[in-house]
Amino acid sequence: MKSSATIGISIVVPCYNEEVSLPVFLTEITKTMDSLVPFIMEHSAQLAQAQSQLIPYELIFVNDGSRDKTLALLEDIAAKDTNKNRRICVHSFSRNFGKEAAILAGLEQAQGEGVVLLDADLQDPPSMIVDMVRIWLESSRQTKVIYARRTTRAGESKLRAALSEAFYKISNFISEVKIESGVRDFRLMDREVIEALLQMREYHRFSKAMFAWVGFKRECLEYEYIPHFKESSSWSFWKLFKYAIEGIVSFSTMPLRIAFVLGFFISVFAVCFGIYRIIDTILYGNAVAGYPSLIVIITFIGGIQLMLLGVIGEYIARIYEQVKMRPHFILDKRKKSPSSCATLEQPHPSAAESSLAHSTTTKES
Repeated sequence: MKSSATIGISIVVPCYNEEVSLPVFLTEITKTMDSLVPFIMEHSAQLAQAQSQLIPYELIFVNDGSRDKTLALLEDIAAKDTNKNRRICVHSFSRNFGKEAAILAGLEQAQGEGVVLLDADLQDPPSMIVDMVRIWLESSRQTKVIYARRTTRAGESKLRAALSEAFYKISNFISEVKIESGVRDFRLMDREVIEALLQMREYHRFSKAMFAWVGFKRECLEYEYIPHFKESSSWSFWKLFKYAIEGIVSFSTMPLRIAFVLGFFISVFAVCFGIYRIIDTILYGNAVAGYPSLIVIITFIGGIQLMLLGVIGEYIARIYEQVKMRPHFILDKRKKSPSSCATLEQPHPSAAESSLAHSTTTKES
């Protein structure tokens, strides 16, 4: 018989090569969440029905194809966990599908009335969850999104910081969805927000803009830069560049409009220049300009055409990826704590309409 227990807060943690940071992260998140348990229980009426058992929180780790001992460490943590205030669930991908897929998997598996999204590298302070939960519950769950924003870009190179700021300015200029500079994925979201996000089934996901697109009343918490726990970030310049292109193309058709306007003005310029050359030749008998100018013009126009085809190709590629209906990720194996994630009754039916229904689960050998 399935349990009728309700989860108070789900902590979703995407993990990629986090072997070094996980022990410290678990210590910090345990200290933070256990200190919140009395407050969560005090507001249990907002989270669970009278006859329902309330589990204060759950930790959902999504291993995104890590190459180190992250998965083994997570399985050991889940198996040995004796904390009665929580349950721990571990889900692992068959390969590295990317952070966006890991976020989606975690949100689909989260059963909490509130869901916190948090990285394991400790760049986002777990202690801020206390303020997030207090704002959420003290507003009677009317403030549905409480998100974190870094006030400075200390710790980043000047080039990377400048490019990041340029991305936000360009994105906000061409898109109707506005994203604040410095905003992190770290946030608490009400169940209503999670249900809205899970209805967005696009294959190419850009969570920062999706979080802004769904709306709802929100509040920002600011904090100073915290050094990266690992020696280097797993986000290279090339990965960040591709992610920026993903964000621009996913939430704006402005590049296509720019391509049309640019093509229009080049055509007008070509017509005007042609008329000028004809009149100049008739009135003054000037010889037609030589091959160098012709080659420059042809090369310039050819380059513009290739760029515009590339812009159009980005959108067509997304249509191609979307219509194939491939799952966002494939689960390799599921490891759960003794609190048994599998036996908890699924209280939110929309979460079932997920990529998990299409993914393949590989049995342990």
